[in-house]
Amino acid sequence: MKAIPRSRTIFLATALAGSLVLTACGSDATRSSASGGSGPCVLPIGTLGPLTGAAADFGLSMQATAKFVASEANAQGGVKVGDKKCQVNISSYDTGYTSAGAASGATEFASKGIKFVIGPLGAVELTGMKPVAARYNMLLDANGFGRDALEPKYPLVFHLGPGPFVWAGPIIKAAQKEFNFHSAKLIAPNDQSGDDIAIVDAESYKKQGINISRDTYPRGTQDFAPIVSRLLDGNPDVIDFASSPAGDVGTMIKQLRQAGYKGTFARLGGDSTAEITKVAGLDNIKNFFYYAPVDFNTPEVKQILPAFKQATGMDATGIALGWVPGARTLLEAITAAGTIDDTKAVAEQMRKNDLKDPLLGQGVFTGQEEFGVNQEMSWPFNMGVIKNGQPPVFTPLQANS
Repeated sequence: MKAIPRSRTIFLATALAGSLVLTACGSDATRSSASGGSGPCVLPIGTLGPLTGAAADFGLSMQATAKFVASEANAQGGVKVGDKKCQVNISSYDTGYTSAGAASGATEFASKGIKFVIGPLGAVELTGMKPVAARYNMLLDANGFGRDALEPKYPLVFHLGPGPFVWAGPIIKAAQKEFNFHSAKLIAPNDQSGDDIAIVDAESYKKQGINISRDTYPRGTQDFAPIVSRLLDGNPDVIDFASSPAGDVGTMIKQLRQAGYKGTFARLGGDSTAEITKVAGLDNIKNFFYYAPVDFNTPEVKQILPAFKQATGMDATGIALGWVPGARTLLEAITAAGTIDDTKAVAEQMRKNDLKDPLLGQGVFTGQEEFGVNQEMSWPFNMGVIKNGQPPVFTPLQANS
């Protein structure tokens, strides 16, 4: 089949005013099928993640991505479905960053007739949500970095961005040239969302010949002094916080510097560098490398920032922008399938998408080797580098197909 043609436009803020239809969790989603009825067509889409707590920057970024792509579509009169245009209606749900919370969110969405979801984003959330979503034939445009995030038995689950199998190795290789390190210690929460990413990161360090060790801590920890003491043991060249929440990372960085640590920090997990910097400060961060979905200095990213803030009410984060192409792909597949009811037909059109996006360029489908299913949408990414406490610079890297 011929690839779906891309015709994406990045809208100015003025075109977005009043265009977003948004419902908070708990309110009813108004919906009329695109294939029947004479009323207005509404396409309900759910989004979920941790909207409160230490990992709230992840969930709020996911919610902002959904709001933004909805605004883009609604500014054009809605998503074209057959001979109608459907206004996109976003419903949000706070999972608390738990498996049970994500499963409850899926049930809530099903009760509202929501068939398409942008999210969830944590490995533990995705594990809890997949079986419930499958029961209701719900299509998930998700971001969990778990080692079983994608599975052949869940054909309606997609990754809307690349995971650590794609970017950890290239970033470590580039960072080794930048900082000349030989040992590293990983730290992450001791649950699936922490462990799965840390394990992939550890394997990637080993492949680059780095002496690697791992440590864990309970999610929700308030006293980091014992953890800091353990991290200092052996004086590793790099301390990598993997998927640890931004608030935890900022706190540990400050305490590690106060304890005399002189090495380099890393975070090969979701990009929350702005939040980490708010907590720790650039002077304490000093030397740091991380996975950066976007380069904020490119013209394409600079152009989208005002429209993003107008649509969402928040400054764009790297992860929120990195998810935009994958969320757009979902809406394009709905148009190509000509239905807001048949999720299997929409999934088939997602697999045929050419993944060409004006924000991040040409994407590729990955995942076959890691998951046994080629449903991870991977666009070019960056290694972000903070050196000597200066603002970050970005090195573009490419996903492997």
